[in-house]
Amino acid sequence: MQGLVVAGITEIINQLNDSTMATVDIPIKEGEDQRLNCILKKTESPSFKLVFAPNTLPRDTIEYGTSCRLVVKHKDSSVNLNVRLDEADGDRALIFTALESISPESLREYFRVMISVPVRASYHPGPREKKNVPWELTGHTIDLSGGGVLAVFSGKPANNNRIQLEIDLPGQSAPVVCIAGVVRTYRLRKNRFQVAFTIIEIEGKARDIIISCCLQEQRRQLRDKVRVE
Repeated sequence: MQGLVVAGITEIINQLNDSTMATVDIPIKEGEDQRLNCILKKTESPSFKLVFAPNTLPRDTIEYGTSCRLVVKHKDSSVNLNVRLDEADGDRALIFTALESISPESLREYFRVMISVPVRASYHPGPREKKNVPWELTGHTIDLSGGGVLAVFSGKPANNNRIQLEIDLPGQSAPVVCIAGVVRTYRLRKNRFQVAFTIIEIEGKARDIIISCCLQEQRRQLRDKVRVE
């Protein structure tokens, strides 16, 4: 975070300029997060307000109480923050609470790309979990990052914690395996379910494979876009 003194999250918010430009990924109840430009207005740190252009906010579909990513302009650089969307403030503003700063080293885990690949979600109860039963669902991803997965399945996960994901990535002889937790679930048409996962446990090599796949897919999509244009 060039230009900012290394400090706690409250101090970081205090050091930002008031009325500075920012970009935030607004959590949406059904579908992809919506990336919007806005103006940061300082209130009482670590809380702050983001003000948007008229008729920009999808007010009826915003998912409150959910964390998201915020990028704030600061001098000649940018500050990346993990923030929580708390509530609306009129028609053009939202109230947030800053949770933590995202270091450049960990920022790559938040890089996300739209990609559809096979994924299997399963749960295997431990010896003390006598009331829980094992289950498995198959589906496909909608988007992917080093820190999370958005996927569609033919059923709803029976529980939200300690779920094993097996992701079949292009060019890999074996699936990437990780342990994840459910962030949110939405029922779609034809009894399908869209499920957002956050990755809880994953080996470093496996995460690197996911990130490498995301970067390759982004380059492929950019090449295809150039050809079309």
